[in-house]
Amino acid sequence: MQIYGADYYPEHWDESSWEKHVKIMKEIGVESVRVGEFAWSIVEPKEGRYNFSKLEKALKLLKDAGIKNIVGTPTAAPPMWLIKKHPHVLPVDKFGRQKGAGSRRHYCPANDVYREYSKKIVEKYAQHLSTYADMWQIDNEFGCHDTTLCYCESTRKAFVEWLKKRYVSIDELNYRWGNRFWSQTVNDWDEIVLPINTPAFENPHMMLDFFRFSTDIHIDYMRMQSEIIRKYSDKPITHNLMVDFFDIDYKKLSQYMDLVSWDNYVATKVYDPYRQAANHDLMRSLKKKPFLVMEQQPGRVNWKTINEQYPDGYLKLWIKQAHLHGALGVLVFRFDQIQWGAEQYHGALLDYAERKTARCEEFSRAKRETEGVLVPEKEVAIYFSYENAWIHRINHLNRNFNYWESVMEIYKAVRRLGYNVDFAFEDDEIDSYRLLIVPYAMYLPEKFIEKLEGFKGDILITCMTSIKDEHNWLRREFPHGLQRLLGLEIVDFAATERVDLNVSGLSLSGGFWCDKIMVKDAEVLGSFKSGPFAGMPCVTKRGNKYYVATVGDEFFYTFMLGKLLPAKLVGDGVDSAQISEKLILLNVQEHENVVWVSNERIPLGAFESREV
Repeated sequence: MQIYGADYYPEHWDESSWEKHVKIMKEIGVESVRVGEFAWSIVEPKEGRYNFSKLEKALKLLKDAGIKNIVGTPTAAPPMWLIKKHPHVLPVDKFGRQKGAGSRRHYCPANDVYREYSKKIVEKYAQHLSTYADMWQIDNEFGCHDTTLCYCESTRKAFVEWLKKRYVSIDELNYRWGNRFWSQTVNDWDEIVLPINTPAFENPHMMLDFFRFSTDIHIDYMRMQSEIIRKYSDKPITHNLMVDFFDIDYKKLSQYMDLVSWDNYVATKVYDPYRQAANHDLMRSLKKKPFLVMEQQPGRVNWKTINEQYPDGYLKLWIKQAHLHGALGVLVFRFDQIQWGAEQYHGALLDYAERKTARCEEFSRAKRETEGVLVPEKEVAIYFSYENAWIHRINHLNRNFNYWESVMEIYKAVRRLGYNVDFAFEDDEIDSYRLLIVPYAMYLPEKFIEKLEGFKGDILITCMTSIKDEHNWLRREFPHGLQRLLGLEIVDFAATERVDLNVSGLSLSGGFWCDKIMVKDAEVLGSFKSGPFAGMPCVTKRGNKYYVATVGDEFFYTFMLGKLLPAKLVGDGVDSAQISEKLILLNVQEHENVVWVSNERIPLGAFESREV
């Protein structure tokens, strides 16, 4: 199954435009559209007065033309009449300020009143639109616009109930949260407050639980909608995840989807092909299955400070790159540019006059060139944890350190050597990988430590790993559970900026963090040349287990991993995937490029892909 198409909003247009749009869709190869996820006030303009005629007519027209419909439930944008009647459904930020309506995502998922309205509209959607739906999307981009954490009273009460189930007794909670510190001991569940506008640092143990709870409340909200839809439809259910987003535990959330979908936007000032590749691989890794790009940036967007335009050929590149990393297909956001509204500057396949742009041909060509679904071979795994992303953000020795950005440096090094990457989670099977990398995993579950002990391939573990427990307490000894495996003990650590290293005779650098290592049964491969632990080990080896006592950059890890992974290719600006016996190359540059594979010179045209 492959899914290619665009995100379409028939409610934005007069009905006279629909047939023209469908005709263009057929001409350029649009096979699926996502519709309906922001149409609540269209189908329920006043409370209890439903009118699905316009949306049903549009969906029937699309379906009759052979175009499949992905129907999104509209709960990401509650209508104004609902807010006017129930303003307390609005979310509250960490400063105690209620967020306003007038845009989107202006609701609290823990609010019982909003949940009742959500149930009603989702039931109506399911009743009226199941005939036309080929897939369902629940809500839209949970947590977008800094809305994952809500600090309203509804959230506080739901959080307290969640804590009661987790800790059972108030004494246990006081202990696990370290509430003796700063006189935070509570005597009753109702004394628990959310950390609103606190003068100093929040309780790090409470905050970890608050992130966990916030994931669970979104899962519960999504399951509530899914259960309603399941009464009327057996079609696949998904939710569209986001680029570089770690507020919600996507691994946990994905278990309640039939397939993973995500929205592929260039999150940085300049397009970084390896960052987009990493997000594709992360999405594929959530269920270890092919995924769907539900929204693909077409060219420019509307939400950056400077919304730069990408040449039309980039759309073709982005579609081909998604395919290379295991995508079922791509939907371009959006089909049609709109003259009004908050997204009026966003690009699309059609221009403001409803004419085809050059991007239509790029979409068609990319679709023709990406037949079948690719399944990248298992080669290298990087351990990843959303809980570790939270732990790093909540409290840190060096607040300049960024977990994802530092993992990205390792990812880029592996990719530049030509190897596939899966992100491995604590419950995943890992035995089929040749190399496992465990970077900056402050909390490492016991069950994953057991898997490391039985792993036969090479293992590379970095600083910060296994120094905390599940409650965000620092351990008494470091790295917990790994000392025998690595043949060393960490006796101290320090924050730093840049440190110079000598590794196997080569001058390298690290930063952010450095460990003071006591070597017990390991070979020293490198030492610190500067910093608080100058002259002490920075890289060690015990059998096939390596330890790095600082944070390295891409160059550092290209050198380190080059000892474990013979380079498959030599060159820059090329993405690749090992698919069975074939290595597929994709030039991610808008100009000609050259890459060397097995001493063979491979020329590649702009955005060209080739099997070798």
